[in-house]
Amino acid sequence: MTLFQILFETLNDNGWEFVYDDKNEIFRLEIRGVNSDYHCFIIVDEEQESLLCNTHINEKVPFPKRLEICNFINRVNYELANGNFEMDMDDGEIRFRTFLDLENTEPSQEQLMNLIWNGSQSFDTYYPGIIKIICDGMTAEEAMAMCTQEDE
Repeated sequence: MTLFQILFETLNDNGWEFVYDDKNEIFRLEIRGVNSDYHCFIIVDEEQESLLCNTHINEKVPFPKRLEICNFINRVNYELANGNFEMDMDDGEIRFRTFLDLENTEPSQEQLMNLIWNGSQSFDTYYPGIIKIICDGMTAEEAMAMCTQEDE
């Protein structure tokens, strides 16, 4: 079976609502999180035997807040084991990227679900910090402390 078929069947079997964009060869999903709603784009690369999941939020970071958000996501990324936050410095778009290298192997449903959920769960954890920086002028250090205080 191809990666496309495996992902398609896994999404169907787990009751996910999704759209497959034939033109761009991307699966599109909407996820309702605790702190926001998220858009997931999954790119299947049969040739490279990999899956890439980019999770996005609707908000764009205003220009004056981009350096502080960079500081914040750099601090967050340093602590993450699987995936990372990225920001487009030109338009302020933030996304979470998760990648699954599947060379010579077939992914399990658990691996595929982790690929998808990792981005939305990470956003749910750190989204409040992003909003506090943008709306309330919180520093990256303060936002990081706020988002991780329950972990201590």
